[in-house]
Amino acid sequence: MTDRPTESKTAQLPSASYSKLVMLLLFLVYAFNFLDRQIISILAIPIKEELGLSDEQLGLLGGIAFALLYSTLGVPIAWFADRFNRTWIMTGSLLIWSGFTALSGFATNFMQLFLARVGVGIGEAGGVAPAYTIIADYHPPEKRARAMAIYSLGIPVGSAFGVIAGSQIAGGGISDSLDWRSAFIIVGLAGVFLAPLFKLLVREPRRGQFDGVQATRPSALETEAAYPPAKARILSIAGAVLFALPSLLAIFSIMVFHAGASQSIGLLLIAAAVGAVCGWLAGQWVSRRGHWTVLALGSSVLMLIPGLVAWGVPVALDGESLGMGATAWLIGRAVAGALIGVFFVFFREFMNLALEKPSFWLMILGASASSMMGYGVFFWLPSFFARSFQLSLTETGWLFGGVLFFAGSLGIFLGGVMGDWMGKRKRSAFATVPAIAFLVSAPLYWAGIMSPSAMIAVIVLFVPTALGLAWLGPVLSAFQHLFPPHLRTSGSSVFLLINNLLGIGGGVYVLGRLSTLLEPTYGEGSLRISILIGSCLYLVAALFMFWAARHLARDWVEHVAHDDSNRAAEPA
Repeated sequence: MTDRPTESKTAQLPSASYSKLVMLLLFLVYAFNFLDRQIISILAIPIKEELGLSDEQLGLLGGIAFALLYSTLGVPIAWFADRFNRTWIMTGSLLIWSGFTALSGFATNFMQLFLARVGVGIGEAGGVAPAYTIIADYHPPEKRARAMAIYSLGIPVGSAFGVIAGSQIAGGGISDSLDWRSAFIIVGLAGVFLAPLFKLLVREPRRGQFDGVQATRPSALETEAAYPPAKARILSIAGAVLFALPSLLAIFSIMVFHAGASQSIGLLLIAAAVGAVCGWLAGQWVSRRGHWTVLALGSSVLMLIPGLVAWGVPVALDGESLGMGATAWLIGRAVAGALIGVFFVFFREFMNLALEKPSFWLMILGASASSMMGYGVFFWLPSFFARSFQLSLTETGWLFGGVLFFAGSLGIFLGGVMGDWMGKRKRSAFATVPAIAFLVSAPLYWAGIMSPSAMIAVIVLFVPTALGLAWLGPVLSAFQHLFPPHLRTSGSSVFLLINNLLGIGGGVYVLGRLSTLLEPTYGEGSLRISILIGSCLYLVAALFMFWAARHLARDWVEHVAHDDSNRAAEPA
């Protein structure tokens, strides 16, 4: 593989004016990213009425339908983005997700809309992680937190515009002939038109050009001894937890959410134990094998075994067939196992480095805990305002959209500024600033959700909405400093994989599921109680961020061109 011309050593650094143009276009693409995913939150109200959906189904549309492939496909796309042109990847992604957003307007039932949202997730999988590294290659280290914050303004701006535009179109504010289907089609086509403009104006930057290092190609795959013994133990522990998790989640769902049980709790406990053993063996297998085909087959079989225990025993005892649902679940486990094996081969260089950096994983867990609440509340607050305060669709759009736009923008920008300012003095600030923000957010969310009127709720929720998004600039900037330039997209993709599976896939669905379960007791107030419970996740996020701050300075990657050498000895 040859280096691209844009990565040559003689390439000139970009001018300040051109860097600003790139930031503007990246911001616009990110705004469309969140516009297309957030518009369904305000359209959930008319969609629910026309298609007769439950809160749980809406949670699936806003969460798992989008997050599943959005999160998992981001990892292989990152592998390509670390090796090939990132602007082409982002352009193609924008075309795909915008096209599927437009197709959402033609859905006539739950399954069609579900598949369209899956398509949106497929497209958006390649739209964020490459952008993080492009920003890092257009800005010096001391300005990256602010640059990441400016880019992240696409979250509140895109979300607010999605909510307001969606409510105006579907609510008849623009024309009585337009409805929720028109909203999907209009915003989808707008993104399709933006894609060629983005590719025309944004050049692929030279990797690491502001870090004083020349980007190197990822190392060739080895054939044996993939991971040293200490890291093999870490992988084995992680594998034991990961392989046991599906059965443990089933037990949790039965006991907490009163879900229908296909197996007994005793059998699920046995399946969890078998999964833990298989996961441990998978970790050992991963650490000793380097050929991806053998590794994929072995990890696939090990992932399948606990599923066969959970589903095979009832079938053997009852003498009935597995059924479509169980068969699909087993196939999914086998595919997931194969993908895990392939991941640990092709991302070996990244994982060997990442396993030495506890701050990376702790910040991911903190961000994911906050995102479970953040994504969940962004999706459900429009419905909360409409149900709790009997607001119309357009009134809900203006109120919630205004909070998202002003509070979200202010919080993200100030978080980036504070991260850069405090980070010059102490690197742990890139984690402590978000931790303090999360700590304050939880009680303020409780106060806002319990407000007696819509206006008081909007005023009180302004502050925690801002604080709940203040982490983006500092944390995303810190991620770019934990890895060398040629591994940054991989790091961003792993962060997005975990953050979005838990945040979008978990948070949106769990809040909706909890609201459905509480509805017989609390009626229209069930969503209020669900959000109150979810707000406790901000306290969990604060704990992880404070913990990460203890390791951040030690995990930082030093670059000779723009980093002060005296920071290397800074205590964690």
